[in-house]
Amino acid sequence: MDTPRFAVTKIQPPRLRALRVVERVQLGAALVQALLTQRVVLLQAPAGFGKTALLATQWPQLPAGTALAWVSLDEDDDAQRLYACLVAALEPYDVPWRTSPEALIALATDEGAGSRRAVAELHNALAGADAAHGVIVLDDLHRVQSAAARALVDALIERLPPQWTVVLSTRVPPEGALARWRAAGELTEFDQASLRFSAEEAAALVAAEPSAPLRERIAELHERTQGWPAGMQLCLAALRARPGGSGALGAQGRGLLDRHLFDYLASEVLADMPAPLRDFLTRCSVLPELTAGRCASVSGDLHAARWLDEIERRGLFVTVLDAPERTLVLHDLFRNALDERLLREHAGELPELLRRAAAGESDPLRRVGFLLRAGDWARAEEALDANAPDLLLHGGVGEVQRLIGSFPANWRDASPRLLRLGGTAHCLRWNWAEMARSFEGAISAARAAGAEDEQRLAQAYLTSAYYPLGRNEQALAVLAELAPLPLPPRTRAIALIGECSQLFRRGEHDRVPAAYAELVTLLERGEPLFTWWECAPASNWSTLRGMRPVLRRYVEGALARIGERALPMRAEVQLQRAFVALWSGEVDAALEFAASARDDLKWFACSGETEVSLQLFEMISDAIRGRADNVWARLDELWTREDRGTEERRNQWHHHMSVYGVRLNDVLGGNPQRLRRWAATLTDRPLESDTATPRAELVRARHAAAEGRWADAAAGFVRLLPQAPRMDVMGQAIEIRIRAAHALLRDAHIAQAAEALAPALERMQVEGERGHALMCGPDVLGTLAEARWGAALSDELLAELHGAAQLAAALRGGGYKAPTATPAATAASAGDDALLSSREREVLALIGAGDSNKVIARTLDISPHTVKRHVANILDKLGLASRGQASAWLHANA
Repeated sequence: MDTPRFAVTKIQPPRLRALRVVERVQLGAALVQALLTQRVVLLQAPAGFGKTALLATQWPQLPAGTALAWVSLDEDDDAQRLYACLVAALEPYDVPWRTSPEALIALATDEGAGSRRAVAELHNALAGADAAHGVIVLDDLHRVQSAAARALVDALIERLPPQWTVVLSTRVPPEGALARWRAAGELTEFDQASLRFSAEEAAALVAAEPSAPLRERIAELHERTQGWPAGMQLCLAALRARPGGSGALGAQGRGLLDRHLFDYLASEVLADMPAPLRDFLTRCSVLPELTAGRCASVSGDLHAARWLDEIERRGLFVTVLDAPERTLVLHDLFRNALDERLLREHAGELPELLRRAAAGESDPLRRVGFLLRAGDWARAEEALDANAPDLLLHGGVGEVQRLIGSFPANWRDASPRLLRLGGTAHCLRWNWAEMARSFEGAISAARAAGAEDEQRLAQAYLTSAYYPLGRNEQALAVLAELAPLPLPPRTRAIALIGECSQLFRRGEHDRVPAAYAELVTLLERGEPLFTWWECAPASNWSTLRGMRPVLRRYVEGALARIGERALPMRAEVQLQRAFVALWSGEVDAALEFAASARDDLKWFACSGETEVSLQLFEMISDAIRGRADNVWARLDELWTREDRGTEERRNQWHHHMSVYGVRLNDVLGGNPQRLRRWAATLTDRPLESDTATPRAELVRARHAAAEGRWADAAAGFVRLLPQAPRMDVMGQAIEIRIRAAHALLRDAHIAQAAEALAPALERMQVEGERGHALMCGPDVLGTLAEARWGAALSDELLAELHGAAQLAAALRGGGYKAPTATPAATAASAGDDALLSSREREVLALIGAGDSNKVIARTLDISPHTVKRHVANILDKLGLASRGQASAWLHANA
């Protein structure tokens, strides 16, 4: 993971501290043995039993080359955040991801197929790791509240590859299927009884104490604390602070293994500190980790580095992380004691301390959390609004929704910004009704607050929410209200995308390009990438007259702004690029762009909507190349996509697919039986009724042509010519004119045929849209090209017609050779690396030299994300499972 969206301290293991470490030989040996042999190791005991310290002392004892992924968990970690931490913790070991881990993080919030895929990909990556053994530590598991995150832990363990071990460190017994692993002998447990200090270990703890009276009290200390490591440490600290306080422990009674004893002892230790150190530590307790810079910013004390030295010297309850900068983490019990002191002594400072902590926090979740704890709802929502676009671009819908839910209900329900963000999140989950309700609420809240800019922005979004709900009159009313107003660029852009959708739905196709060109101009003037994504054009706008140059501007601008960032948006933009090239007749380029989109779709685990759009492109491109079996197989697959949906949604979907079935049948030669099959599943049943819609008329005209009833076909197509501009979807306007000309020619009306054909050829020639004609197929175009037009068509138009006919014939007759996928196993067995690009061969050579992903990225001057993708392509193409196998393949085939 190139840029984690969380504090990197969450994945940094603790560093062993030299002060007062008690060597626990038998316990340590048992833990190391378990880490090397078991599926699951469970450390379960109350706070202060040294679970983290024990792991810190023993994991360096593991054999060289053992992979260690350490994740410290927090209360607000959900499945997505846990998955992100795992990805980042595994980064140093170059595990071979076959899908972008950033995309899988987004899937981890889905409780269905997406989550299952994310877990399966994680298992595959772990299985392909080159480390002989690996250990994944999930520290402080008891903090996790999310059921989905706990389910992710269970799923991780369920199919964990044999060379990996998962360590669960927790205060309470974890929920899940541990009983099965216990019964199978694949679980080793270390509980409170095994983690407490023995009498001998207690003696070792105080052996170095200079005070003989203190050493003599070891038996008493051990008895009173029952071997509780935290209690013993603080007993010693308290007795050092009060050397004559022989009754200091007696007042607490015997065997108090709880917070009360700790709080009492902590107060003794804190009372002994210099006041400046005590105040520094108390104020800095709001921070999850202590560094000199952050502590100075929060406390205002310029001696922060010196105080951290003193904290370590005193052996206070902190963990030192293995980080580039000295980083201390307060033990939870000690932090709680400090928090209580902070509330008693500096309660009035707390909100400001939290705001300072938020100002220096890079983790957006923590930043908003600090501000929420400070009760600063306005700054909290401002911080969320600023970070939401980046979170959403990377699939963080669940994170945004969870943060919105963290605000008090009365504030949330009255906040235009939070309601607007909620509507955007619902949009990305395709919850159209909830999306509309959220934006309607945002408008009402903005009006009540007098926030005019927020009101206008929410209104602009609402027009897009109404579109999939069919609430077109309401959308038009909102657009009419916004039209005369001087709107900010972002609001105007969002309103324009809603306007384009309504123009398209009403058949005013001639107005869409100008409106979308205005939108692209706004985007080009500096709108952020998220706004580009929100304003992406629909793929069925790609054949509108005048749209091609505008779409090219959008594609070029979006790709330039995406750069090498690991964003699913790239697949959508590449697919739009493929459609633009296809309708230009640049079929080779279109197929290359579609192949890139397919690669992106797999690598970025894109949405089902993008997958459907790609399959539609592939059906069309297969049809114009005569690949009938591919077309019908894809269409049958798409037909069943909504089988589990509601009856209404299923019927709408089947109607939509039937429209493609009817049309693609014509591209492939007009089989009348197959056409009747698809026409019968259209909701208006045009072959069985007198439905007068343009679509029904078109189906009947196609059917007449398929049966050779040319007079009927000609009459039907000619009646549709005035409607053709309003039916210009996926090249249909030009296709209707060409098919009308063909039917008229076959019915011996050559003059009328030329009259119908000329406008189509003119548009193809002027706008470079020869690809539209390919939807008629080579037989229709060939017949027209061979006709004797005389003076009815100019030489320029005849040249355009001949060019289209030649292209259509070449695509069917071998003039165009489509790239074929060679099975990876065959390529590998043949020792042929021809499937690899030049860049992939460079990456493979560096893998063979033993370079890590980071080293390869520096050597080739590309991002680590791009290296991961190249590694995935290499393994897929060569049929291999790991970097080690790739290196061996390279040396064997050198």
